[in-house]
Amino acid sequence: MYKLDYEKVFWTLVSETKKYLLDNNLKAMILGISGGIDSTVTAAICYEVSKQTSIPLIGRSLPIKNKNDEFNTSKLAGEAFCNDFKVVNLIDSYNIMRETTCDNEDYHDTPISRGNIQARLRMIYLYNLASIHNGLVMSTDNQTEYQLGFWTIHGDIGDFDPLQDLWKTEVYGLASYISTYYRTLSTGDDEYLKKAIAIQHSITLTPTDGLGISNSDLDQIGAKSYAEVDAILQDFLAYNEMFSATSKKVNADRYLEYNALYDIDPKVIKKVLDRHIASEFKRKKAPIYIERRKYEI
Repeated sequence: MYKLDYEKVFWTLVSETKKYLLDNNLKAMILGISGGIDSTVTAAICYEVSKQTSIPLIGRSLPIKNKNDEFNTSKLAGEAFCNDFKVVNLIDSYNIMRETTCDNEDYHDTPISRGNIQARLRMIYLYNLASIHNGLVMSTDNQTEYQLGFWTIHGDIGDFDPLQDLWKTEVYGLASYISTYYRTLSTGDDEYLKKAIAIQHSITLTPTDGLGISNSDLDQIGAKSYAEVDAILQDFLAYNEMFSATSKKVNADRYLEYNALYDIDPKVIKKVLDRHIASEFKRKKAPIYIERRKYEI
């Protein structure tokens, strides 16, 4: 992939988000803040849009089964970036929904089905808030999660996604730039320092789905790092493009036999490609997002 100038990336994402809001006469940005790197970076983008337009960023931490470190970081980020921030615990709604959706005595729910309920409950809350304020719900998924299917249909996909075309490793690069940027503006114990600290806390968190499906995203595929996952996906997508007339499944089988990523465990490569192909149906309809060509060098 091309090397990115993260200063250019950040301000392009701010500019394009601002343009979309103004072009569509939207009056608020609604953001669910998990404490993870993606929602915190999105909060920083929205904060800059709000500074330029006076369109408020309304953030909510919506805990159900969140880990303490995620919850604490969500509060840091929400208080640092949002014009209106609250914590709204949805555990009671979750328990009711889980009970009422299990209407077959032979049915036993799974970690994935329970995670889907959580994701969709949060979106019900956020979309109702968007309706009240004539706003839009911000998406926070990145390209790596998109390609792996690490998201719930009608769950964690909103209306507009600034990060959609950035790989996970690039989101970390962007977060590091933003943290440094706010530290240069800081004069000590001020609002900019709080923003930098919130981003830094997000950077150090172990990425999870926030749904309790696994201890971390990487656990689900056995990879050592997101750099490894991004390398597999980028290499395979380029390979698949060369043989686009052939089915992706056939191309994946060929790729697994002849791949050049010799320093990565073949079992990990297979898990990544299996997830990518199995989640293909999810990518038939994507949210509105900012295309990579607008900021790529």
